[in-house]
Amino acid sequence: MARTGRPPVPNEVKRKRGTARPDRTPAPSNVVALPPADGVPPYPADLGVDGKQLWDRAWNAAITWLSPASDMHEVEEAARLADDVAAARRRYRATTDPGDARALVAVSKQLTEALSALGFTPVARTRLGVAEVKRVSALEQLIAKRRRS
Repeated sequence: MARTGRPPVPNEVKRKRGTARPDRTPAPSNVVALPPADGVPPYPADLGVDGKQLWDRAWNAAITWLSPASDMHEVEEAARLADDVAAARRRYRATTDPGDARALVAVSKQLTEALSALGFTPVARTRLGVAEVKRVSALEQLIAKRRRS
């Protein structure tokens, strides 16, 4: 489904600007981490190199919010789209045909939407409530440095 209007501003940006409304943004302490899965699930049989790279990245980077029980199909579909983007890019570079360029753009857009649905953008993670980037203050850096020494 296509979105209209401006993309939502991530909560991290709203907090940095000082425009975060408490009634509309979850408190950072309310972020719940799901228990991780037991390692990376095996690859689907027909994945190519790009699909396998995305598969590994998805299960290693997003293991806290992806579940092999419920998200396997979506990750598999995104990995197949990564292979399709690579194939479309190779074909376009070989032919430079405008039709191949349109196909590459269409498949790339589908991949971006799939990755967003899996939580691989700041806005998507904010909507899922699973991760938030927190800037470390100078005081926190100093405290961490003292603890290490």
